[in-house]
Amino acid sequence: MPVDVHVTVTVDQGGWLGVPDPDPVPRWWQRIRIGYNAALAVLSLSLAGPWGALLANVRDEESLAGAWVMALVPLVILAFLDNARRAEAAGANPDLWAPKWRAALVRFLLWAAVLGIVLTLPLTTLVYALTGVKPT
Repeated sequence: MPVDVHVTVTVDQGGWLGVPDPDPVPRWWQRIRIGYNAALAVLSLSLAGPWGALLANVRDEESLAGAWVMALVPLVILAFLDNARRAEAAGANPDLWAPKWRAALVRFLLWAAVLGIVLTLPLTTLVYALTGVKPT
């Protein structure tokens, strides 16, 4: 028994019957969540103060370069962890709270590290660079 197969292919070039575009993804500046980050930054000031005091002690007792190294190594590690935890929370089931809490904790620590550095090192570094005067 012979089989008769007919195949019809239609190629649509757009037009009014074309497939609609997918919904646009929000831009990066729309996903920042200003209130969330501002709240974590304010809360992290409780850790930024002691971290800044420790960096100031290293800056005054040892060296400015040592304080910058001591500040930037944890900052890089926390930035990497923040990225990983945000990706984990974004890909997790929306009903799970643990990935969201871990992402918030790492972001809290990242804000504390950033604010401790910003409050302690840049102005002193600028003064040292411009004047050449170092504390005795």
